[in-house]
Amino acid sequence: MTATQPGEIPCPSCSRPLPLPVAAVLSGQPIVCAGCGLELTAQRETSREALDALGRWYEETGAARDMAASAAGTGGEGAAKKQRSR
Repeated sequence: MTATQPGEIPCPSCSRPLPLPVAAVLSGQPIVCAGCGLELTAQRETSREALDALGRWYEETGAARDMAASAAGTGGEGAAKKQRSR
């Protein structure tokens, strides 16, 4: 099994590190392995409690992500939203 970074899991098929973007997980978008093409999606009904908790965490940490992205010069999601609303 390949070691992974935070926010990643090993692909169940090929063991390549598979990033799990929180926004994609929450929206139900499939996560596709770049190594083998396996598509993963969260089982919304059986994972409801975990997805709700993840959604609350994601909302509550949005300002911190924006601040970190701004400090790194990447703009972050909030900056992109502000740009779109102008």
